[in-house]
Amino acid sequence: SYYTVGGAYEFGPFGVSVTWLDSEFDDGAGASNDFQNLAVGADYKLAPGLTPYAEVSFFEADPTGTTNDNDGTVFLLGTQLNF
Repeated sequence: SYYTVGGAYEFGPFGVSVTWLDSEFDDGAGASNDFQNLAVGADYKLAPGLTPYAEVSFFEADPTGTTNDNDGTVFLLGTQLNF
């Protein structure tokens, strides 16, 4: 099972967004894998066709029955070009 919710807002040349994902997988034998992800992003329309952006994502993956929890942070920087 999973659910996700997110939203975005644009004001002038700026844009921001937030998205949340939560999922769980049960294998039927009592073990499960839980995963959560929060992503926050922003962009700025610098010029027509040129939009730099940044995003940070925080994730957590927790399988039951193991000590192999996987938590992390991902940073993205980029530029979108339209022509």
